[in-house]
Amino acid sequence: MLKRSGVVSALVVGATLAFAAPATADATAFWGYWQASGSDWAFAKTGPASAHPKEGAVEGWRFARSSGDTGTPPRAEPAFAKICGSTAARAGDKRVAVVIDYGEPADAPAGATPPAAKTSCAVVPQSATGSDVLAKVATPKADKSGLICAIDAFGPCAPAAPAATPSSPAAKKKDAGSTALTVGIGVVLVLAAGGSMVALRRRTGQ
Repeated sequence: MLKRSGVVSALVVGATLAFAAPATADATAFWGYWQASGSDWAFAKTGPASAHPKEGAVEGWRFARSSGDTGTPPRAEPAFAKICGSTAARAGDKRVAVVIDYGEPADAPAGATPPAAKTSCAVVPQSATGSDVLAKVATPKADKSGLICAIDAFGPCAPAAPAATPSSPAAKKKDAGSTALTVGIGVVLVLAAGGSMVALRRRTGQ
């Protein structure tokens, strides 16, 4: 009985650890939404559509695999003065600093290269949400559930790049060969037509 109880206890502990363990390295990368908390980043408690950042706030976006219970924060510090210091305040609007970090090459979608991180100062109406702020400084795209899955055409739901027009030396050589063959056939047909006319004239002369 004790042996059986020990087995059950081991299974329960193992299951608990499995759920509590941080994500593995092969976890899916995603766009994480962050907000400044003093000089550090804090994972946003609400989605951008429900958040209403105030004047002087700093919003962050980072594409990365999950780390523990949240994502990985932007690498740049959330410094409002550095990002929006040169942007004058306007009556009826608010200034929100935005940091967009496209992440590491290892986390990028297949075939994509992360652009350089960028910072922007969004001047938006007082009622603007986090989604409005992002749309002011970038081009976001949401999936069917409403989650941001691509920013500036970078992310798992970004549109595929159009197929490139063949321009390799082999393709050019093939095109040149096709053109030469077409011209050769045309010359043969012209010569054949000329020969037929000469033969016809000889017969007529006879």
